[in-house]
Amino acid sequence: MKGRIWGVAVAAALCVLPVRASAQELTPEQAVERYFSTFKTGDFGANAAMMDPAALEELKTAMTQLATVAGSEGAEQLEEMFGVTSAEQLRGLTAAALYERMLASVVKGEMRELLSNATIRVMGHVMEGDTAHVVYRMNMNMRGTTINQVQVAPLIRVGGAWRVLLTGSFAGMIGAVPPPGAPSPRD
Repeated sequence: MKGRIWGVAVAAALCVLPVRASAQELTPEQAVERYFSTFKTGDFGANAAMMDPAALEELKTAMTQLATVAGSEGAEQLEEMFGVTSAEQLRGLTAAALYERMLASVVKGEMRELLSNATIRVMGHVMEGDTAHVVYRMNMNMRGTTINQVQVAPLIRVGGAWRVLLTGSFAGMIGAVPPPGAPSPRD
């Protein structure tokens, strides 16, 4: 009887542990530190997991629209950046996979070295509605030149966890992508 009670108590504790562990969620500052550590290690899957899923879907929509507008003329760039040769193949990727492939194609060589040696110092965050704007200082050394700048990373809570949003400049660039069927600047 005592063994059975002990077994039930252990089983109940095991059921409670994951709940308690998830209650120890990251602060916005810790989320930004983890986000940047994934760049340093090249773990783009973990980096994608730190992103807001809606932001990744927005990125995917913009990239597939751009690929559709570019048509066959953009096949070489699609292959280089995403490992696909058509807008249809790009559309078949998950938003996270598209993002991971994009990072892997951009963050390599000198850029990878630059980011792997960069340091950040998170200074805090400011709330604006449901968005936490995390202020941090990034230090990088590029070919003997030190780059030291204060930047802001926007985050939003998704499912109880802080997720990184696209920056305003990146979101604006995505907004400039013409929808399918719109005349291209060449027309």
